[in-house]
Amino acid sequence: MVKLLVADDEQKICRLLESFFAERGYRVLLAHDGPSALSCIRQERPHLVFLDLHMPGLDGLDILKETRAFDETIKIIVITAVEDAEVIEQVKLLGAADYVIKPFSLEYLQEEVLAKVSTSLYEDLRSANQELKRSLEEMRQVTRGIVGAFSLVISKIDPHYTHEHVSRSVEYASKIIARLRQEGMSFDGIPDELLLAGILLHDVGKIFTPKEILFKPGPLSDEEWRIMRRHPVDGAEILEQITGLQEMSKIVRYHQEAYNGSGYPEGLKGEEIPIGARIATAVDAFDAMITDRPYRKGMPIEKAIEELRRNRGIQFDPQVVDVIVSLSEEGTLKPAHLPDSSHSIGSNGAASARPDGTNHHPRA
Repeated sequence: MVKLLVADDEQKICRLLESFFAERGYRVLLAHDGPSALSCIRQERPHLVFLDLHMPGLDGLDILKETRAFDETIKIIVITAVEDAEVIEQVKLLGAADYVIKPFSLEYLQEEVLAKVSTSLYEDLRSANQELKRSLEEMRQVTRGIVGAFSLVISKIDPHYTHEHVSRSVEYASKIIARLRQEGMSFDGIPDELLLAGILLHDVGKIFTPKEILFKPGPLSDEEWRIMRRHPVDGAEILEQITGLQEMSKIVRYHQEAYNGSGYPEGLKGEEIPIGARIATAVDAFDAMITDRPYRKGMPIEKAIEELRRNRGIQFDPQVVDVIVSLSEEGTLKPAHLPDSSHSIGSNGAASARPDGTNHHPRA
């Protein structure tokens, strides 16, 4: 809705213009003196101002100057009772969109003044939209750069965070997200690009985890688990420092939560866990089960699917599991780059037991 300010000390003109514009869907604001008009402009930032040149408290020319200095996008139509060529030239030089000589007819206002201003407003809107598109594309490029940089850091620390792992994760997650959208799941307006980036960087906090813990072939001690369990919060705190990556940081913070509330760091359950984190949990576990880790061998896809089903509603979101099962049965989930070792079951099975007895896939 276009917001319009009528700034005039004549009550009759204010009422006339208020009625005229309100009937046409404008939101109309009124001011009857200079200071009130300037205050309204600063606080409300109207799209269009009808400004009388002679008002008590502050001259219209001064208001025009202040407004143009404050926000050049506000269109100002000057109202004056005197057709003074010098004054008219002055208001034009100061940036007024147009001027109206009192008295004036509403027909003239509609046909001449508003037609011209509407075209100008439309051009401003189109220009603003183009600028917004450019800014969004620049933000996407920055986001891609950040994701690429963090991925490189993680790959230097964790040799299992490889190009193949990234490719598989993107493949799984993108197919799951697309199917969930088809089924009507809401993602709260979060674009796929941010969801996928958050899923890819879910383990970024492991850059602070000591290597002797990260790559320990045997079970972790209680103290080692305490350190290991810090990585979701550590990772989220990194991304929270970057404007625009808040949704990604939520995926990182909550990717170790379990659907039944037995996960960490906060023990969230069900739909309290952001959907991106629920997808990340399933994708990460699935890829961990079918590929080698230092502490166990990979298993066949069929066995991994069985494990997901067994933990449906426990560790994993039931709807996400159902989508993975459906995609697997359709033959569309099998990754293009699957290590040969994923076709044999390791001695440790799907998950290593943790000291607390739960069966999250610990170092996936």
